[in-house]
Amino acid sequence: MGELNPTDIAGAERPSLPTMFARGAIKHCPRCGEGHLFSNWWTMKERCPKCDLHFEGRPEEGHMLGGMTINIGLTAGTLILGMFIYIVVLATSEGSGPPVWFVVATSAALAIIMPLLFYPFTKTIWVAAEIWMNRFDSGR
Repeated sequence: MGELNPTDIAGAERPSLPTMFARGAIKHCPRCGEGHLFSNWWTMKERCPKCDLHFEGRPEEGHMLGGMTINIGLTAGTLILGMFIYIVVLATSEGSGPPVWFVVATSAALAIIMPLLFYPFTKTIWVAAEIWMNRFDSGR
C-alpha cells in the first residue's frame, strides 16, 4: 500500500518540501505550480488563479513579515560573504586588493538593490514555508 501524501488544511495535496520551495523560488504557487501570481513586481494577487490558495489580505497581523525576513537574510548574507571575500583577498594579496571606497559603495548599492530585486521571490518562498507549516487554507 502506497504512502499517503500529506494535505494542507483545505484538504489539497501538499507537494514535497523541495518542490514547494523550488516553485516559490521561481515566483510560482507552491501548492499547484501556477505562475502569474503578481499583477506587477510589487503586487501579489490575492489568490492563486489555478488552485485558489489565498495569499494576500490575510487577517493575521504581520502575516508577510516572514518574506521580509527572508529578504533581509539574503541581503545580509550576501553582504557578509562580500566582506569575507574582501578580507581574504586583502590577506592573500598583501594589501593590494580593491580600495575600501569601492567595497563600501558596492555594499551600499547591493543593500539597496537586492531587497528590491528579490521582493516577489521571497514572498512566494514565504508562502511555501507557510504551507509547509500547514497554516494555509483556501480562504473559503
